[in-house]
Amino acid sequence: MVEYRNPRLPEGINNSARRPLREFVWLTAGVLGLLAAGLTALGLAARWVAPRIPFDYEVGLAAPFVAALREEAGPIEPRIEVYLQGLADRLAPAMGMGPDMPVRVYYSAEGTVNALATLGGHLVVYRGLIERMDSENALAMVMGHEIAHVLHRDPTVSLGRGAAMAVALCALTGVSSNDIAKQVIGEAGLLTSLSFSRTQEKQADSAGLRGLAAVYGHAAGALDLYRTLGGEAASTARLHMDFLDTHPDPGRRIQAIEAEARANGWALNAAPTPLPDWLPEALAASRARLGADWRDSGASAPE
Repeated sequence: MVEYRNPRLPEGINNSARRPLREFVWLTAGVLGLLAAGLTALGLAARWVAPRIPFDYEVGLAAPFVAALREEAGPIEPRIEVYLQGLADRLAPAMGMGPDMPVRVYYSAEGTVNALATLGGHLVVYRGLIERMDSENALAMVMGHEIAHVLHRDPTVSLGRGAAMAVALCALTGVSSNDIAKQVIGEAGLLTSLSFSRTQEKQADSAGLRGLAAVYGHAAGALDLYRTLGGEAASTARLHMDFLDTHPDPGRRIQAIEAEARANGWALNAAPTPLPDWLPEALAASRARLGADWRDSGASAPE
């Protein structure tokens, strides 16, 4: 016969000698640390994956938003866009971009002092930037800089691991990129709000300078924009220029460009190529046209 007894348990048997709050803090810290490490690894993976993805898949990812990008650039100005496209077509091969990486240039009549590169080899050059150019060489340096971002696949990296992995998924599975693009990018506006790291900007400066020297035989005009914008920014606190926001620290960049030009024997004081005689009039006409379109819409025209 089995006899059952209810034993008296020792005091504190269910109490841990360790402090629960401390254990919770350590557990939380560990989880956050693992999460941070995972995000860092994914970010590095995006930088590794992006250059290895076929460019046409990146073009496909941007395709659903090209029409919206065109609309955002404003009224089409064929004469100006043909000139800008021709300049890009001269620079791109000189910078090592093959026919499998086409660059498409859009002109925007807005007064924003900026130029940008986005997914799929699309570039936008703003009137406000061109109006501050003293020569074709200076404009070519800016465009070469933006083309370099395309060459280095910086837009894909900037969009983050989601875009890089989505493009890779398209390449590996052959799935249409439209649905994936809408989920990853969300809206076309994101394509024109990309930002690049200081390392990416420095590399783009260097590649743009090499392209400038290859096309013109010297580096004249390479410093003009940075000198102009740096001086204007220093002279007025109210001045806001997107190009300075996205391309910071003109002083150090001038020094780096000067050093690279000297090291390669590229003259910075050679006679630059002037801008076309017809360009100022075309820019003014596009500004007037943009103003009319904005008045028709009931909004205030941008400067």
